[in-house]
Amino acid sequence: MLRARTVLVVCGFLAACGGGEGGRAKNPQGTVDPDKLSIGDIASQQGGLSSLGGGNGAGDTGFASGLHLDLVEKEGVKLDGIVKEWPARAAAKTAIKGTGDKITAAFGLQYDDQKLYVAGEIGDAQLTRSSRFTDDEDHASLLFAVPAGAGLSTYEIAFYAGKPGESAGSVRYASGPNKGHEVPGAKIVEAPVDKGYSFEASLPWSTFPETRTVRVGLHGLMRYFDSEGGLGVKTIIATGVGDATNAAAMPALLSESEQSLVESFLSPKGLLATTPKVDLYADITGDPMKERITVFDHYVTIVGPGYRGGKEFFYRDLGADLVKLEARDVTGRGKDDLLLRRRFSGASTREWFEVWSFLAGGEEPVTTFAHEVSVVSAGKQLTNTVRISSKEINVTYEAAQGWDVSTYHEPTANDVEPVLLPWGPVKSQLFRFDKDKFKKDKEVPQAPAPGAQQPQGGTVAQPQPKPQDPPTPAVRTGGDMSKQILDHFKADRTIAADAKPRFDVEVQVAGDARPERVAVFGRDIVVFGPGFKGGNAYAYITLSQFSADADVKDVSVRDITGDGAADIVIRGVRHVAAAGQGIVDMDVLFVYQVKTDVIARIFGIETGREQTGKRVQGMVQFIPAAGGKGFDVDVRPGRATGWTDKTYPWSQDATGGATEPLILPWGTPDHLKYTWNGSAFVLAP
Repeated sequence: MLRARTVLVVCGFLAACGGGEGGRAKNPQGTVDPDKLSIGDIASQQGGLSSLGGGNGAGDTGFASGLHLDLVEKEGVKLDGIVKEWPARAAAKTAIKGTGDKITAAFGLQYDDQKLYVAGEIGDAQLTRSSRFTDDEDHASLLFAVPAGAGLSTYEIAFYAGKPGESAGSVRYASGPNKGHEVPGAKIVEAPVDKGYSFEASLPWSTFPETRTVRVGLHGLMRYFDSEGGLGVKTIIATGVGDATNAAAMPALLSESEQSLVESFLSPKGLLATTPKVDLYADITGDPMKERITVFDHYVTIVGPGYRGGKEFFYRDLGADLVKLEARDVTGRGKDDLLLRRRFSGASTREWFEVWSFLAGGEEPVTTFAHEVSVVSAGKQLTNTVRISSKEINVTYEAAQGWDVSTYHEPTANDVEPVLLPWGPVKSQLFRFDKDKFKKDKEVPQAPAPGAQQPQGGTVAQPQPKPQDPPTPAVRTGGDMSKQILDHFKADRTIAADAKPRFDVEVQVAGDARPERVAVFGRDIVVFGPGFKGGNAYAYITLSQFSADADVKDVSVRDITGDGAADIVIRGVRHVAAAGQGIVDMDVLFVYQVKTDVIARIFGIETGREQTGKRVQGMVQFIPAAGGKGFDVDVRPGRATGWTDKTYPWSQDATGGATEPLILPWGTPDHLKYTWNGSAFVLAP
């Protein structure tokens, strides 16, 4: 599947995206006052974010320093020692030693795939420079902690100003077995400022070995050490409290996707002070980097350095109480799956065991196994035991408590495999993973007890909305279905005979139940199949709204309209000439439907806008429609970077155009929902 770093990924069933970001301008230039701005502001108002690694409880959020990690998307940071182009720096106002009355310091952190960047702005009229680079000299340091096993691995890196005419600056280990040694591959450049200096430094991620697989859930702070003429440190000021002896108490260093999660999801939902029920790290999809899976209240959230470009997050409403969640590879794909046990309360309390998997490197989990494993009512209980091995799940029953064949009259679940009954016809079941789900491979029968209840319908407590995956027809990798038709299409469109499609699947999109082949060549979508146009012709459409093939960033298929056939979802970037404003990059999402042998666009919306490094990102999500068929499109304001309500050069667009508008963080409306009326997506009242 094609992917884009800058396109807002629209989440699927029961999911909302983290591409939608917070409703304020992010990272104004200058120095952050920790009492006034940004992440610290949000967290302090809500009472704590220990859930994302900050603070030490008791209302200390860990974000009051404002120090966090900003993603550098393009060419890294040019090291010239001048920090004016950096996002806002965090002021070091916590006095660790001395009063710090005569010195000031502010710091910033940025990162890309290869490096961590550090900026410092030091106001110290009595700066002591030396070529010895020891602890008792003036220097800045980074305390940095990375999740490792059940704890944190902690590092301290020192940044020394050089002595003009004698030595360059230096980046050195300040703790551990390499203490005093230079950090391999690190660089530092200084520049003079009034009554002090500024510096920029870069460190390879290999400085912290654990970051090879984990770059979320980080903790850290910056400190400045002021010495007394090289005779010992008299003052230490920091961006927050904590030290290496209790790394978990240090403030969290939020990555780009974690900032989006905080500002666009946890804050609006009032979950900032919520202690998570689960917080774990696992490689569940994409590259080898681990994702962070955290459960706040009844929401599962996912962030990661390589997940959705490292800028967006995912959440899913469990619709029930979480009993347990763990990550392990049960499908044999070399990636961890999520194993959940959920509890639904109603006339009786029921529990389901499920496996969620990210198939084919997908960004949204699909349910590959679901089985009811417990029914409890008025002190009576039925329980099934689940045994898991690689690619196999075995389910058996345990002895019933309080029920027998004559007294059990509970309705039978029909959304998942129902609980096995001790008096029923099945003693155990074996499921094996096959391609895209666990399929029933074997049942061990037993003689049912006389009078045993037959499966019956009824109202069974279940999640709201329902937990099944979207009713999209089965998808298979495209193949040689009617190669002659494909060859004819290529010849008609002057496409090289040996050209391979960028996207190619078999899925039912129109006509009878037989699948069609949907392929994308450049900007052309072509559809053909045995039940389509008599089986001897094709339909195609050119995505002419995109300037180049590379602007089509992502293609997927799913049933959005609820008619049982898959629709085609396109995400990409348009380059539009705005009157008097130059070229603007607009992230867009389009939905196409195949009807009466024609590929027609049925919905389009702008999801983000960017120009010269400034960006507004919207929040768009598919949510189950009333009645359980199809999806509505939920649209909310996101986060602005580099623009404010006063500097953004365009007004809020009106709805109802060919492409629905991006909702701005500072304007109205603040929420729109589009629903399918059978022929078009229209604004819901």
